Amino acid sequence: MSPIEDRAAMAGRVDSAVAGRSFLVRWLLGIVYWFFPLVLMGVGYLIGHFIPAFRVSVFHSLPPDASVWPPLLLIIILAIIWLLFDLFYVFNRETSARNLQLNLTLSVLLAISLSFAFGYLFNNKFGVAWWFVVPYFAAVVDAFTTG
Repeated sequence: MSPIEDRAAMAGRVDSAVAGRSFLVRWLLGIVYWFFPLVLMGVGYLIGHFIPAFRVSVFHSLPPDASVWPPLLLIIILAIIWLLFDLFYVFNRETSARNLQLNLTLSVLLAISLSFAFGYLFNNKFGVAWWFVVPYFAAVVDAFTTG
């Protein structure tokens, strides 16, 4: 074989390896990344242990304490990054129809379950805490944008 044919064969092997890895990463992210609002809620709840004002009800603490804004801004930025990633995932032409259907199903189920939780917290005596608000709205926006 000539060196040119060796390069072509090597390029073919590299392309197939990268495509396989890309498919695995795309499949894994399509299955797991919808879980991100729950991770944001966990981070927010953990922040609430260090900043007690972050666990106070949104409706009972008007105007909000100044210590609420830095973690809230961090969670908003992470939610926006997640939503942009979701849009890039949906608009990518390599994403299969099956992955799009699974993405939509999981996003809608997560939004519905978080809506039930929002209603429960809204009617609860403690109210809706700050750590819940942004991930909830991010999940609802995700359900609308992927559909």
